[in-house]
Amino acid sequence: MDSISESRLSQVHVLLASKIRTVATAMSAAGVECRVVQALRTKAEQDALYAQGRTTPGKIVTKAQGGHSMHNYGLAVDMVPGLRGVTPWEPNWDENDPDFAMMIDLCEKQNLIAGARWVHMPDADHFQLSGIPVSPTQDMLACLLAGGCEAVWTRFVPTAPAVAEGLNA
Repeated sequence: MDSISESRLSQVHVLLASKIRTVATAMSAAGVECRVVQALRTKAEQDALYAQGRTTPGKIVTKAQGGHSMHNYGLAVDMVPGLRGVTPWEPNWDENDPDFAMMIDLCEKQNLIAGARWVHMPDADHFQLSGIPVSPTQDMLACLLAGGCEAVWTRFVPTAPAVAEGLNA
């Protein structure tokens, strides 16, 4: 992955980052470079996105206020494929493009939740860890406010032994 994506992945849970890197490697082998365009978001950043299309100009892009998005917990990323053969890298925002479908399929094979499958507000470039609530709970929010992302990860994210070893390396 490029340095922009790696910088963003350094702020999310190690298991999510590992799965996204696996997908990006497979996409690259197929001739498509992906980029993580969003990862960890602060509560203020989330609130600003929520205001868009409501109290500030633009179209509505999220139903989640600050504290109610897995991005606020470092448990979700937004990733898009790049346009094939275009240098420098440019995003391919066409959700109907086969490269987008391949990326979604590969993420699901990594057992990630794909926002593309959401019924009420599909979010094609959104991927988050499974095995935890789809939306943050009040307990998760309280834990985040008290101890930050690390506290949430420790309490709510089941971590495979190999991943835990990687955290200690």
